[in-house]
Amino acid sequence: MIRVDVFIPCYNYGRYLRQCVDSVLSQEGCEVRVLIIDDASKDDSLAIARGIAAEDDRVSVLPHPVNRGHIATYNEGIDWVTAPYMLLLSADDLAAPGAFARATRLMEVHPGVAFVHGRSLRFTEEAELAGLASDPGSGEARLVAGRDFLDATCRGGICPLETATAIVRTTAQRRVGGYDPALPHTGDLEMWLRLGAVGNVGVIDAWQACTRMHATNMRHAYAADRMIADFRHRLRAFESFGRKCAPQLATAPQLAGRGRAALSEEVLWAAARAFEADEGVDAVRLMHLARELRPGVVTSALWWKVAARLMVRPRHWQGFARLRGRLVRAGDASRSGQGRAGP
Repeated sequence: MIRVDVFIPCYNYGRYLRQCVDSVLSQEGCEVRVLIIDDASKDDSLAIARGIAAEDDRVSVLPHPVNRGHIATYNEGIDWVTAPYMLLLSADDLAAPGAFARATRLMEVHPGVAFVHGRSLRFTEEAELAGLASDPGSGEARLVAGRDFLDATCRGGICPLETATAIVRTTAQRRVGGYDPALPHTGDLEMWLRLGAVGNVGVIDAWQACTRMHATNMRHAYAADRMIADFRHRLRAFESFGRKCAPQLATAPQLAGRGRAALSEEVLWAAARAFEADEGVDAVRLMHLARELRPGVVTSALWWKVAARLMVRPRHWQGFARLRGRLVRAGDASRSGQGRAGP
């Protein structure tokens, strides 16, 4: 029988832990093992984990005497895996019924697939899990060439999947290594890019996981500081991918550049929304960030399209007028550099 190893990092999520583990142990069509890694929780997580392990010998527990953080915990889980397939599942998330069988069936037939992902049902209340039955999806599986996955992800500029849905081929994971401690906020994005560089990607039109949303991880209204930090974290992920994968993938730096360009465009539209919300100072900060990400953006049609859109709003004129001088000077400098040889 096909084997899948699942490691579950847990920090103060004892109240969700049993439901999470049950969602794994109830998977059909495969043999599973579970490792709960308690990262020095301050609640009753460790006691609950040990209670679950005492009831089922497929479950083991690894307690940390001190908190090591999520990246170190993820990598510890990866080192534990011995099965052909693996899953990193947060203690507050759930594996959807049948998810493992669907994913491993595809990877058994197609050995060049590095990982398989699918739909994730986001929920806050248990009643919302009824969506698993009311909208199950077609179950259709398709293959995406690694190069196409990389291109689409870099052009999109965002992480294209939920980690809870991704069943990974262990040999592919060993080939690319673990999560990067330098990327605590976007290690998942960089990981999928690295895996896409060594294999193809399977996509299943079915619920593969349920992702629990909390007040601390739900998307809130516009906030410039949070947005700017997010843009910079994603930029680091694309740049890291470009550096690490360049030796085996000649196009990696170019792909990383597409990610940078996509972020620059996204920042421009965020600036427009900031002006619409009467947040002129934040809009200026965002436009400066767009130029920082891609200096050539000041000569693009999008840049001036957004600028024109802002200029027609009288209440924004004062803030935009200060920016306009900087933008014109930047555009002139960019154009004056065209056609010159050398730096």
